[in-house]
Amino acid sequence: MQPDQTCARLRPFPLWLSRGISPANAWTFMFANFTVIGTLAFLNVAQSYILTEHLNLPQETQGRVSGDLAFWNEMIIILLASPFGILADRIGRRPIIVFATLCIAMGFGVYAFATDILDLTIGRMIYAVGAAAGSGMIATIGADYPQEVSRGKMIGLSSVMNGLGIVMLSVVLGQLPNVLRQGGMAPIEAGQWMMLLTAGFCVAAAVAFQLGLKAGVSASTAERQPLSALVKVGFSAATNPRVALSYAAAFTSRGDLVVVGIFIALWSVQAGTAAGLDTGEALKQGTIVFAISQTMALIWAPIMGWIMDKVNRVTAIIIAMALASAGYLGTALLDSPLGTPGIVVFMILGIGQISALITSQGLIGQETRDQDRGAVVGMFSLCGAVGILFATGIGGRLFDSWAPYAPFVIMGVANLLLLVAAIWVRLTAPGLILKTT
Repeated sequence: MQPDQTCARLRPFPLWLSRGISPANAWTFMFANFTVIGTLAFLNVAQSYILTEHLNLPQETQGRVSGDLAFWNEMIIILLASPFGILADRIGRRPIIVFATLCIAMGFGVYAFATDILDLTIGRMIYAVGAAAGSGMIATIGADYPQEVSRGKMIGLSSVMNGLGIVMLSVVLGQLPNVLRQGGMAPIEAGQWMMLLTAGFCVAAAVAFQLGLKAGVSASTAERQPLSALVKVGFSAATNPRVALSYAAAFTSRGDLVVVGIFIALWSVQAGTAAGLDTGEALKQGTIVFAISQTMALIWAPIMGWIMDKVNRVTAIIIAMALASAGYLGTALLDSPLGTPGIVVFMILGIGQISALITSQGLIGQETRDQDRGAVVGMFSLCGAVGILFATGIGGRLFDSWAPYAPFVIMGVANLLLLVAAIWVRLTAPGLILKTT
């Protein structure tokens, strides 16, 4: 497959854009990947500070409260993911992602002044509305902007920006309370500044999205279909076995990131304190493991994007599921995530995690028509939200009742089952086989 070279290219990369998409649009989208995904991940990091310093919540109840907040967060996403996708097909992608980013900012603002669990729940619900709209639009715009020959490269570069956002925002913003407290600021005031500065960053990002993303709807979506017909699109698309496989991959890949973000910290604190470390040092060590895992994902993302453009997209899913299964199931061999064995396992896990995310997005982008893309990607995001709900709900309870590696093992089993399904789809309905140079 050869690119249409009459269209723009995202220099300096060999990444060809769809007709009507400018490099400025594409670079703004990269900034959206950095901002939206980075701030969504950062709330889990910041929340532990709020629970401890602002609410004085006992440590033995923080896991349950965190799980409950994540549960209701994903319920909102499940309810709103598809409607936002449908609305994006009607009014365009840009107003939805601007609205999403402002909702995320409002959520951080409410967290800054929370004094009880109800306040946190309200803030999390507002944030969840933004998460539903924002994550769906990241996937939808990522499917809109590249030519098919460059889809893997676009997703790979987007995933690099996701990783940079997760690592940089978590490290930089997460250090603010300590820096401010060393300057003499009170603990609660330092936490408020952390959350408010994050909210301000989101507002500035929303302005950048309004100025830099492509306006309007594409020509193929300008002719409006009945709302009932659009609602049916996301479900009916699953009759295509490759779309159904993408939906299943969204379930595992979205759940993967939340499992890593929440349960590495909890497991590290428990293992570290059992080994004689204080809670702060144990959490610090766990953060190092998380950072290494996400750094490996960051390094691997463009490699996986290149692989996607060289092989059948279902084959890419098979590779991703094999890597993810190995990483997640490997945690069952660990007594602790801390130390060299834990670092090695979580490095593999990071590679598998990003591979699953990239390949699922690539396959759904390939298999959707322009006029249906928002609705189908909305359903794709909904499946991812269900995966997160499963991972936090079931995983959290098994963490307490079975073993600290339980959430990772159940995601490993899910990835292993998906590997079997992907092999079956590859044999029976492989779809488009790309031949690129």
